[in-house]
Order: sequence, then structure tokens, then C-alpha cells
Amino acid sequence: MEQNTPAPRRRLSLRLLLGASLALNLLVVGLAIGAALRFGGPEGARRPPPVLGATMYRELPREDRRAVREAMRDTPQDRGPDRKATTRDVAQLLRATPFDAAALETLLHEHAVRRSDWQSLANAALLEQLGQMSEAERAAYADRIEDSLSRKRSTDKKHSEKRD
Repeated sequence: MEQNTPAPRRRLSLRLLLGASLALNLLVVGLAIGAALRFGGPEGARRPPPVLGATMYRELPREDRRAVREAMRDTPQDRGPDRKATTRDVAQLLRATPFDAAALETLLHEHAVRRSDWQSLANAALLEQLGQMSEAERAAYADRIEDSLSRKRSTDKKHSEKRD
């Protein structure tokens, strides 16, 4: 009497093939989403607004940016979440057989918490630096932030005109 069950080696190769296929599909979807966010997506789609914290930091005078960086170096999370280690861990979980969605969800949640904690520390350092500015310095700073936004909009218009 013959059994129609595949050999164990064949089952393992099938699992590996399915895992590789899933990883490849996730990579392609991630690249497509990343490209859409970076390059504006389909015609007529709006780009997301620039990240406020990055704009605020970038428009600080050089010496104030240095002071914020120095304040962040004194924190236990001076460089924010370790993106390389987290990326390696995500890749390892994606390759695992069987796929453990709960473990990946936990990792992503822990990463989000670390990032949030780091962002809170960065905000506190920025607020401390802004508190040391005079009224005139803060007004000039506000002008630079608004100018940055208008430069971004004009750049977006130029790019959309080129596509037309």
C-alpha cells in the first residue's frame, strides 16, 4: 500500500520556497510604497507634508542644532532606535519557518515604543533650546520654518509641472 505523502525533504523545500516567496512579496510591496512616498506616487497624488520635527531641527541656527545634539548625547537613547539591529531582527522573523506574526508584531511594537521615547527626549531638548531664545530669535525662527514650507511647496509644484 502506497502513501501519497511527500517526502520530508520535499516538505521542507516547499516551506522554504513559500517563505522566500513571502519575503520577496513583502520586499516588492515595501519598495513600491517607499517609492510612492518618496517620489509622489500616482499622478495627482499629494506628497505627505514634511516631518515637522525634522523641519524644526533643520531650521535652527547651527549653534542651536549643535546644542540639541549635545543634549541628546547625554541621554541613554542618544541615537534613537537601533535601525540596523531591528531590520536584521525583522528579516530573521520573516525568514522563520513557521512564520510567527505575533513575534513580528511584538518586535514592531517595541520598536515603536523605543522610537516614541527617543522622540520625546528629542522634543524636550528642542523645547529647552527654544526656551533660551529671545522673542526676536523665535520670530525669525518661525519665519524660517514658514519659508521652508513654502520652498517645499514650490519644489513640489515644479516636479508636478515636469510630469505634465
